Amino acid sequence: MDRVDLALYAQESAIGAMLREEACVPVVFQTLRPEDFTDPTCRSVCAAIQKVFLAGKPLDPVTIVGALSGGEGYVPWMKRVMEETPAVANVGEYIAQVREASMLYRFRELCGRGLECFDPQEAAELARKMSLALSGTSRMPRMTGQERFTALYEKLKSGGKPQYLPWGIPTADRATYAELGDMILLGGYSSSGKTLLSLLMAMAQAKAGYKVGYYSLETDPYKLTARQAASMAQIPLERLKKQALQDSDWPRFAQACAAGAGECDFTIAQAAGFTVDDITTDALGHGYQIIYVDYVQQLRVSGMRADNPRIVVTEISQRLKRFAQSTHTAVVALAQLSRPEAVLVGSGQNKRKVIVPPSMHSFKESGQLEQDADVAFLIWPKDSNNNDSARMFKIGKNKEGARYTVELAFHGDTQTMTELEQLHSVAAELSAKGRAVKQRNRAQAHQIGFQELTSGEADNPFA
Repeated sequence: MDRVDLALYAQESAIGAMLREEACVPVVFQTLRPEDFTDPTCRSVCAAIQKVFLAGKPLDPVTIVGALSGGEGYVPWMKRVMEETPAVANVGEYIAQVREASMLYRFRELCGRGLECFDPQEAAELARKMSLALSGTSRMPRMTGQERFTALYEKLKSGGKPQYLPWGIPTADRATYAELGDMILLGGYSSSGKTLLSLLMAMAQAKAGYKVGYYSLETDPYKLTARQAASMAQIPLERLKKQALQDSDWPRFAQACAAGAGECDFTIAQAAGFTVDDITTDALGHGYQIIYVDYVQQLRVSGMRADNPRIVVTEISQRLKRFAQSTHTAVVALAQLSRPEAVLVGSGQNKRKVIVPPSMHSFKESGQLEQDADVAFLIWPKDSNNNDSARMFKIGKNKEGARYTVELAFHGDTQTMTELEQLHSVAAELSAKGRAVKQRNRAQAHQIGFQELTSGEADNPFA
């Protein structure tokens, strides 16, 4: 029996199991859909069984024939299939074979369409669908309570140290628990240093052993590499750009090149003009564990007009989120923040403008970015009038931890940012204690107490 005959036999056996034993119907439909059956007759009968089952009607040949167009013609076929089905108990094996045949069929169909395709965007979309067809990510993964808590118990019992994504910033490393499959936002004003910070983060993750892909929609990979080298070698970027290294620079530069090609190795792709599906398909093909997209407002969506940025960015955010979850890839999406707000404080001659620090509402064009993110970082100059000033770094969203704001020393010449040690502050300590007390009081205020009243109690209104 060749592969085609075996696939047909498995499909007929799955149908036969459902016809012979109604208990097999929900088992089959947990994994398969009518479109998974490549044989037209099997597909039609499966759709009829699903229709009858969902309607809550008795499942027998009469009701199934009634749900089929030209149903009487299917009677001999159904009788044969019921007789030839080897064993109802083997339905799980039939399901697995049908699923495998369905994935192969879809892949071959997409390959055929690809041979007739001459549009690059359509080709990228077909490539994405091919990857999904083979990976089987179109089905909803699920875990029972027993499976979930058993896995959690075994994980904690193992005593191993949990691995979360490193960022190269001590506070972010300590306070966030980002993992593969999460979506992380990095927002900043134009020229605030978000690209530099993302390079430093990617370097820390590559050094930790992750396979990182960096998709730059704005900056040439060679320029990014020069910035990376300046940071690693602690050589002024100006000397690299002018190709005017001093004798004392060369040893450090050579060491940085070796580290950049080895322990801090990550791939930079020039993605200007690419769509979100181009990037996710490419990332899937290269097997990246973490990808950076610099930045989302520069991305396009195939087939969508760009005259409504809010709708486009919303779609981009949702697609990146789905990609992260379905492929277990961490997505770090850089995004522009709206222009900083300024408010007047003081009165009379003491009036002055004060820049309001950005918040999660500052993400440009779409609140969907805020909603989809598991973790969100924000960066902005401490002195809005001096772009060479220190940078403020804020964990603006942290689903599984606390939010913090810290100061980063910024050295534009050597392309470095380092977290400054936070000085002990009595005011900050009192503020933290006050927040803890408020939290405790809120928790107590929402607690409900119950007290049993007997029939003899004076306070019992029903006595």
